[in-house]
Amino acid sequence: MKRLNSMKIMIVGALAASLAFGPAYAQEEQPKKLEKMVVSAAKMETSVDKTPTNITVFTREEIEQMPKTTTINELLRQVPGLYIPQYQSGVANDGVYSARGAEPSTTGLRFLVNGIEFNKGNGYTVPTRIPINDIERIEVIKTASAEYGDQAIGGLINVVTRVSNKPLEAKAGVSVGDFNYENYYTVINGTRNKWEYFVDMSFSNSEGYQDEAYYDPENFYTRLAYNIDETSVCEFHGSHMASKGAWPKSLTQAQLDEDPTQSPGGSNEFENDYNLAALAYKKKFGDDELQVKVIGKDEWVWMDYGLDFEFDEWEIFPSVTYNLRHSIGSMKNSILFGVEGRKHELTTQLWTRKNNAKFKKTKHTLREDTSFALYIVDQCSITEDLTVTFGGRYDSFEQEQTGRVNPANSVDQSDEAFSPKIGATYTINQYANLFAGFNSGFKSPARVPGAAYSADLDPERTLSYEAGVRGFFNSWLSYTFCGFLNQYKDKWVKTGTAATDPYANSGSTETLGFEVSLQADHSCGLFGHVNYTWQEPEYDEFTEAGVVYDGKRFPKIPEQMLGVLLGYENKTAGQFSVTWDYVGERYFDQDNTLLGEDYLLVGAGYEKSFDNWQPGLSIFLSASNLTDENTAVYGSGTPGAESLVPVYGRRIFGGVELKFDFAPK
Repeated sequence: MKRLNSMKIMIVGALAASLAFGPAYAQEEQPKKLEKMVVSAAKMETSVDKTPTNITVFTREEIEQMPKTTTINELLRQVPGLYIPQYQSGVANDGVYSARGAEPSTTGLRFLVNGIEFNKGNGYTVPTRIPINDIERIEVIKTASAEYGDQAIGGLINVVTRVSNKPLEAKAGVSVGDFNYENYYTVINGTRNKWEYFVDMSFSNSEGYQDEAYYDPENFYTRLAYNIDETSVCEFHGSHMASKGAWPKSLTQAQLDEDPTQSPGGSNEFENDYNLAALAYKKKFGDDELQVKVIGKDEWVWMDYGLDFEFDEWEIFPSVTYNLRHSIGSMKNSILFGVEGRKHELTTQLWTRKNNAKFKKTKHTLREDTSFALYIVDQCSITEDLTVTFGGRYDSFEQEQTGRVNPANSVDQSDEAFSPKIGATYTINQYANLFAGFNSGFKSPARVPGAAYSADLDPERTLSYEAGVRGFFNSWLSYTFCGFLNQYKDKWVKTGTAATDPYANSGSTETLGFEVSLQADHSCGLFGHVNYTWQEPEYDEFTEAGVVYDGKRFPKIPEQMLGVLLGYENKTAGQFSVTWDYVGERYFDQDNTLLGEDYLLVGAGYEKSFDNWQPGLSIFLSASNLTDENTAVYGSGTPGAESLVPVYGRRIFGGVELKFDFAPK
């Protein structure tokens, strides 16, 4: 309780101090302007001050101020309103996300790289697929999206890689650390004549914190663009990832207290192979723009989780958008028209095991889903300061699931969904930009985890309301404040504990909360940011097996989160930074009997660059969980029969990076 009170005092103190000196300082230096920051996550380029949601944007400079990371998740934990359990399966392979009190899920958020969807066909997210070695910016939207529909029920994240204006740049790095961690990467980036090219390759291996766990991924991403003329460009995007690893076993509370590094009964091995290819054509007609994309995916996963699972899936995803920009009298207007289709097939096979080998096939299903969507979004600037955005999306989908072992597990269903949105922004002055919005979305029954039987489900739907203010106190200090209400209807609930048990619709949940952030970057070299989230996710109208859960807290979601980064940069001494990540108490079960303790993780980083050298050289050191906090980061079960995953222990790694510039002298 003392820790919780100190957190509140820190937040209130920081806000009060900022309000006290912000406007006075602003009289001396003009603040930065939100309209200078252009984003593209909503499929049409616009500025932050015209975006009716609390979008989070990390620029290249802000990313470089953070301690070096091993995955994109370690950067995203600094986003207010976004909860990412640390290694909830014991290794970095899985991506579980919860935006504004939504259920922590691997299929609730859409990942993009340069506008290309990187989720697996069934919606699953794999954060280690995302290239992180040369990022220009990261854009995060935490509400459902009419532009993206299914799989974006909890928002979306768009990672934009850097485009060098030089004929050729390259860098290569190596890092090593605790748990026998090794990482090797290289990036090639350049622009020559009509060509743009970008390649990011990495190879790493690491033992897990718990016994017998490990993770060895290799990752490749490329973007190749050819500028046909001044108005049109053709792009190819390619991605390949293959990895092997082993998940550790979960622990009871007694085992966690005794030795959090143990893995009772060994570990569970897995392998995967993911491939993606995409073609994109962009053509400008004056101020208007046409985009045509075709994305193809082929993915395979095997895992031994007490049973022998094998998943094989493919997907083809064409889409066309047209952004019409025109004026209505004195009003600037931008309308986005879109149409897309999706064909996805997932084959799931399951065997029991005997003597460490496959024994009896208990499941063999083919899940085929086909979807079609139309959407329109209109952004109208009524005045220079007032912008209104509205639109909607229509989705139609069909799913056929064939049970090849048990015909009773066959499902044939179809449904449709309409997802409206409306929002507005108003700039009072250069210090305050007001925004408010309503967004809605849905998740198709085809997005249930591959091991589970997809029963005859209604789509899970969300309604999201938010309002807030953002701006700059002065030239170096910015802020955001946003209140939100999220409602989930026809909530999916697993009908049993077995991996193959189907899901069923059961009632609704609701989350009320707010998020606040401060960000500073002073010319003296000091920088930092603070983000705080309070949220209260509860069952609203929810009954399961005759038990009414109305008013109970939704499990696995913390009520409070706090992230702090403080640092100092000096050309001679280098860059120092310290981080604090606080996660509040949360229940691990829907009966609210198994309580997970709050915890605070402390990290640090140092980097020194020699940019004038040829080649350029950077050395870095990064540390996480310096206090070696020991607690459960994720879990389920009941008191006395817990299934808990420990937080990753103290970890320190360091490395060097060489930068090559082949620009002509």
